[in-house]
Amino acid sequence: SNNVSAERGRSSFDTPHRFVGSFAYQLPIGTGKRWLSGVGGAAAKFFNGWQINSIMSMQSGQPYTPYLPGEFDNSNTGRSIFGFGAGDRPNVVGNPNLSNPDPQQWFNPAAFALPPFGSFGNAGRNVISGPGLTNVDFSLLKDTQLTEGVRLQFRAEFFNLLNTPNFMNPNVFFGTPGFARVLAARDGREVQFGVKLIF
Repeated sequence: SNNVSAERGRSSFDTPHRFVGSFAYQLPIGTGKRWLSGVGGAAAKFFNGWQINSIMSMQSGQPYTPYLPGEFDNSNTGRSIFGFGAGDRPNVVGNPNLSNPDPQQWFNPAAFALPPFGSFGNAGRNVISGPGLTNVDFSLLKDTQLTEGVRLQFRAEFFNLLNTPNFMNPNVFFGTPGFARVLAARDGREVQFGVKLIF
């Protein structure tokens, strides 16, 4: 039997592999530190109080189910949508998985066919895996002590530091022009700067 046509037990929120790591590191530079410990005056103001932080996230793609367009009542039940946007499904006639998916064709659209009128289609739940995610956020902080109880903090923050392409989910609606294509992506690298007075 075709194993992709059977109902899978994976939840649509199932992410098989996920890693999140973070760190915060006070740079050993400036007064009383490992490097440039003897600096004073204006130099001490510049070299003291630097910190770097990062959050790294990597995960595999979530599973998705192919459907017929919501307005297309192929099952002839008078109800083409059955909660959460789910509706009639296509038939599976081949392996939808590709060894090297890309945004132009994330899975094999020829692996699906329109089922006979009056049937629901045999495509199993969650037979398509969506794109994974790789993201590194990074920040550089500089604290400057102005008075005993007041300090000025400069922040440089980089979101998606490596500018990694992170694609959104492919179009899973059989028969539509963009079927099997990825039509959008998450944000690329973003940089922001900020100044905060802490007292």
